[in-house]
Amino acid sequence: MNNQIEIEAKEYLKDDKTVAETAEIFGISKRTLQLHLKKLSEINPELHKLVLNKQKSNIIAGRIKGGTLGKRGVTYTQEEVTKIAEYMIHTQATYEEASNFFDIPTSTIHDMMRSPLLREEYKMQLEVVAEANRKKISTEELLERNKKVW
Repeated sequence: MNNQIEIEAKEYLKDDKTVAETAEIFGISKRTLQLHLKKLSEINPELHKLVLNKQKSNIIAGRIKGGTLGKRGVTYTQEEVTKIAEYMIHTQATYEEASNFFDIPTSTIHDMMRSPLLREEYKMQLEVVAEANRKKISTEELLERNKKVW
């Protein structure tokens, strides 16, 4: 078993492999490999130091990348944002209705309508639509009511 743990450690150190990639090679779980690598301190302290150094450098590299790990960039275009905004304005659609119509998550629709890709005039019109939807009236009725208040 000790020899197997050393083999696993050497494979982990080879070619910038991750714990997950190394575990997959040996057909074991990441957790099992991590436990094996901990036992290495008793079996081969010098090899264990190399493993620890690699793990530390991986942690530092992850911190340098910071919040970019696991985040996707914007995947929609200005044309798509404009098309959805125009649909919402003309049909007085809510975010949820636009989400269902375009088959896009509501949160993405929300982000798109606040995106710098969308012209300010559309943003203002969407605010009117949202207010009208909250009050359950048409945008025309909302604007008419506001005229009387002003």
